[in-house]
Amino acid sequence: MNYQNHDIVGQEIHSITFFSSRYKVNKFIFTVLYFFYLALSLFRFTRPGFLITCIIVGLGLLALILLGARIKKKYIPSYVFAGLLVISFLFSSLFVSRTEGLPRIFLHIVSCTGIAMLLLRGYVYSWGGYIVFYSLAFYFLILMLTGVNSETVLTFTSWNGISMLMLVACISLYIILGKENKDLSLLPALLTLIISIWGVGRSGIVSSFVLLLGLIFIKIRSKPKYIYNLIIYFIVAFIFSDVIIRFGMDYVNVDNAVNLYLARETEPSVRLEIWSNYLNNLDIFRLIFGANVFTDPWPEKGVLAYNYHNSFINLHLQTGFMGLITMGLIVFSLFKYFKMNLVYFFLFITVMLRWFTDYGIFFDSFDFIPYFFIFYYLQGISFSNISFPIFSIFGLQKFSSG
Repeated sequence: MNYQNHDIVGQEIHSITFFSSRYKVNKFIFTVLYFFYLALSLFRFTRPGFLITCIIVGLGLLALILLGARIKKKYIPSYVFAGLLVISFLFSSLFVSRTEGLPRIFLHIVSCTGIAMLLLRGYVYSWGGYIVFYSLAFYFLILMLTGVNSETVLTFTSWNGISMLMLVACISLYIILGKENKDLSLLPALLTLIISIWGVGRSGIVSSFVLLLGLIFIKIRSKPKYIYNLIIYFIVAFIFSDVIIRFGMDYVNVDNAVNLYLARETEPSVRLEIWSNYLNNLDIFRLIFGANVFTDPWPEKGVLAYNYHNSFINLHLQTGFMGLITMGLIVFSLFKYFKMNLVYFFLFITVMLRWFTDYGIFFDSFDFIPYFFIFYYLQGISFSNISFPIFSIFGLQKFSSG
């Protein structure tokens, strides 16, 4: 279950550079940079702080600057897309009188572009993703097995954030493994599902389950003999099912998680009411320019009414028409991945499912994951016959190295 990796470090053909053609990419340095970016982004949900946010943004900007020293033509559409996101956000803010968070969102778009390009160009070693993922999984497993209530773990968000953090670490790890053409183990997806169940959030459980099933399907499809291993695992699990259930229910937090999950199933869907409010108030002005989610009037006058609990609604309301274009690119890329790269399809569909019911991407430090899938789709568009004379104005050099 490998990807086809077209990015070879040190072989940048028909590129545009600010520096000499002798400039070499140091994959180790980029891996360290990525490691600290991801680790601090995850840590921020347990210990939020302005300084940590500044460091995260700074690391992303540094990655973008270093990568800007050598730009291949096939990456130009990705940079243009990121630039259009910035412009549309500022344009929307002007028309809807939005003043909240302008520098923060601008910097997150730029910095996440840098991190997404690191992944896209294959400049991250897998050990950077492994350390972050298994450190996070080990931390949550210790809390789970010692009976800690998942509701008390995160200070920056509710228990729904637990699955969010696990999926970010898990999906980014699979992306790195794919760029290195390494086989994808099911263990990260399995651990993500187990911890998401402990975290209670329904969307996290469903999306983690889809990710695991998708990878199992690909494993069986690429290696039919793998199904025999699965059959053995299911037989062993069935034989010891009573022991497993009793062992699990000995932990009071598991019992509480199940009861809370079932109780929430009977509650009215507040999210459906929020999304209905968005659709009912949609008009031509909002369609083109978006809305100010911090001051937008709500009939219910509810607490945190600005939070639509849907990253894609927030994307549209903050960027207007460009948000609709972005969602269109997501749909097109999913069709492409379904036909040509099932691993990317299941990874990206997991992202869509998880953040369809939460506000965690567009715009924050985790945006590098959807950016990566959009950029990967855009790089498939051929621009080989298009020249960019504007670069000569700034004294940029074209060169070939092989």
